[in-house]
Amino acid sequence: MKMKLSTFTLIAAAAFSLAACSQQAETSVPADAVQETASADAENSVQTLTSSDGKINIVIQNGNFEDISHDPATLPDGITEEELTLLQHDAGRNISIYVANLGTPKTDAKSYFNNLKTALESTEGLSEVQTGAATDTRMNYRFVQNNDAGDMLRENCISIYETNLYNVCASSTSAPQEELAGVLKEVNLVN
Repeated sequence: MKMKLSTFTLIAAAAFSLAACSQQAETSVPADAVQETASADAENSVQTLTSSDGKINIVIQNGNFEDISHDPATLPDGITEEELTLLQHDAGRNISIYVANLGTPKTDAKSYFNNLKTALESTEGLSEVQTGAATDTRMNYRFVQNNDAGDMLRENCISIYETNLYNVCASSTSAPQEELAGVLKEVNLVN
């Protein structure tokens, strides 16, 4: 995936409006208790991402993903705009997630997953390639490659074989593979 993602700066409008006030509102709840509650809520949040075709749901614990599909510079390598059905980025964790609908399979699942594994292992420029055991409908895989900026880009993906082929991937130049696998822990095909 191209990592020409601009760093997102999140600015809380409430902070500006409070800073503009000359008086501080009184409350019966101590300020540090409010801050602790907000932190606990953020740590226990659940975010559900749904592909634009409604076929893939990704449930993420403690995610703060935002849609970046409007930026053509963030389009993953080898994926067309027509294939891309979800592209989200969590700036705080520097993780991007995408879903691609690759169309109708041209072979059976076993052949497809064997060919995918062979292609990953033989593609020049990929390192640390690992493929999981394929089931009838899924195969996990991960690898590392250099992106356009020369950074090491880690990708963790799930290939889903159903009526259509779907690729669901999480990538980052800084997050470890285990964290990427964690954001893809609950990927569901919607029938």
